[in-house]
Amino acid sequence: MSSGGRDLNKFSGKVCVEPTENGRISSNEASHFLREHDLSTEGSPQLAELIDLETQRRRIDHRQAVLIAEVAANGVCDILHGHTSPMWLAHRLQQPPQLCRSQVMTATRMARRYPALEAALGVQRIGWQHVKVFDSAANDRNWQDMADLLPQLIDLAQVATFERWAREVRGIGQRLDQDGGYDPATDPANNQLRVVSTTDGVTHLSGQLVGELALSIKAIIDDETNRVLSRFRADAEATNGATQVPSRAQAGAEALCEMLERSCGVRDGQGRLPEPEIIVVMKLDEGNDAPPELTDGEGNHLSPEILRFIIAAGVIRPMQVSTSGDPLRMGRTLRYANRHQRRALMIRDGGCVFPGCDRPASWCDAHHVDEWDHDGPTDIDNMAELCRHHHRVTHRPGWVMSRDPYFTDEVRFRWRTSSGQLISSQRHQQRRRHPAA
Repeated sequence: MSSGGRDLNKFSGKVCVEPTENGRISSNEASHFLREHDLSTEGSPQLAELIDLETQRRRIDHRQAVLIAEVAANGVCDILHGHTSPMWLAHRLQQPPQLCRSQVMTATRMARRYPALEAALGVQRIGWQHVKVFDSAANDRNWQDMADLLPQLIDLAQVATFERWAREVRGIGQRLDQDGGYDPATDPANNQLRVVSTTDGVTHLSGQLVGELALSIKAIIDDETNRVLSRFRADAEATNGATQVPSRAQAGAEALCEMLERSCGVRDGQGRLPEPEIIVVMKLDEGNDAPPELTDGEGNHLSPEILRFIIAAGVIRPMQVSTSGDPLRMGRTLRYANRHQRRALMIRDGGCVFPGCDRPASWCDAHHVDEWDHDGPTDIDNMAELCRHHHRVTHRPGWVMSRDPYFTDEVRFRWRTSSGQLISSQRHQQRRRHPAA
């Protein structure tokens, strides 16, 4: 039994090895299991090396988690570099920002809530994947009860397969939540939707729905998907099979798009119509007769076939630019960037220009590098996209943002921090460093 009085058997009746009277798995049974499954005794140096590498990896994972938790707690990344801990990690290690955010949150919670879990990782009784599973099963409502069961769960990890252990932990977390009176179907915070564009040009739609919202949306999409399939089946019959009937998944995607397009024809409460925009960037290579390169606002390639559909949808908005490619210098006539300038900034910067930041253009302010109050013009080459966090960083005492004099053929910026360090700006989809000299 653990100190909190929770009994693992109450939540999990199917374990690989029966616990002893005190709730723990006996050392003899665990040692026997490990001897039976110790690959290093099978006479292969490669297998022995694999076991040794995994042991070293667990030591490294433990030390990395400890360091990440310390860095997140003391705020050194923000103080020295103007970054949150996850974004500093993503920038310096060239890792996906979402992965780094998850790693920082897990390491921070482990250090604050689960010292037994951290200790088990430190002596290689579990791996980082065990930590992630446990952390995802625990939440603000059940974490204390989950922490009470940790000694037994760590023992169970020695004898159960990882998949079985993960199922047990998730099941225990759900039961503890329900024991506390929590019903996930009634929590609106569980309704989530994410639309993420990746570097391969594929947009991923993911999320979860609960309660009446789940029932309504599923019924609407199912009904519309059936209509789309019926239309395709009618076309196939009329063309004697020349038109193919798509899968239900493909029909569902088309149904969702059709419903969203129809909604754009309905005015909102203020009498306005939604105006979805698609930015198409045409890159011309002077002196070359090759067809121009077409990309969207995030730098993803667009084929001529896709462009024809976009033109047919009528959502292209032309943008006039000067011969140097900088649209609409407004000088001192406007205090804030207008819509055309914001579109131009989105194409040029692609999002926050602070190096390593992944905030998209829609989350950014149009910042005057030479401040408006000090006669700075509202011109493209005097503005940069900054997310709200890095906008505040730029205005910290001792921090100065200016045009980067090294780049004479394009608009780039740099910061001088309060400690004298120089930081060069980025353009999204590019990773270009300022030379050390």
